[in-house]
Amino acid sequence: MQDINLLEEMANAQVEFEQNNLVEEVQSLLSKEADVETSIANRIKRKGTSTEDLHWIDQLEANRRFNIEAIERICTRFRLRFLTSDLFKGDIPAEAIREVKRIEASKGIEFKAFRIVAPEERFDLKDSTKDPILMAELPNGQFYYIFQWGDDMKWYQEILKYPFRHIGALAASSALIGLIVAFLAPQQFEAVKAEFFFRFFMFSLTTCLVMTLAIITAIMNSKDFSENVWNSKFIR
Repeated sequence: MQDINLLEEMANAQVEFEQNNLVEEVQSLLSKEADVETSIANRIKRKGTSTEDLHWIDQLEANRRFNIEAIERICTRFRLRFLTSDLFKGDIPAEAIREVKRIEASKGIEFKAFRIVAPEERFDLKDSTKDPILMAELPNGQFYYIFQWGDDMKWYQEILKYPFRHIGALAASSALIGLIVAFLAPQQFEAVKAEFFFRFFMFSLTTCLVMTLAIITAIMNSKDFSENVWNSKFIR
């Protein structure tokens, strides 16, 4: 049996105390961080109102601030919706919440209201994987980009969504289909003038038929043009 050195025992007790204290501090810090992230997630999931305080806007990066006109243009172009985040179906990824926390901590601010840019199905279906963009509403009417997740939009989506932008886009698309049908139709007459009128007839008939069918289908399915629905939660 060895004799006990009280000084060594006191030093060992001090080390043990410091280790336990460090563990408690880390646990407390992690708990606080978890509480902050939970608070952010709750703010995103409920409909908020942007603060009236304008002094901190200049702290935010200009290249991440967007006017409503720019957002409307993109939503109309790709048939997207721009709605409050409480209407979003599905989970907000942890990366997005941490990005909100990082921005708020670095700027000393707190975002009150959020919106999401996403296809219509992201506000109807929880399991949709199409790409949403989380944005914070600023008091000057602008919106601040936070985070984007999900799958990238395919290159051909702009072509497929083009006819649904507005009535002019539908008319142009119908006319293009009419031109293709008129060009591909087999020759019917030897006389140039008669052949021209035949192809013009085919073009006119096809264009009118495509437009009529598209409008009837849209009415039957309660669909509207993108320029009218991009910020509406009621119109499809």
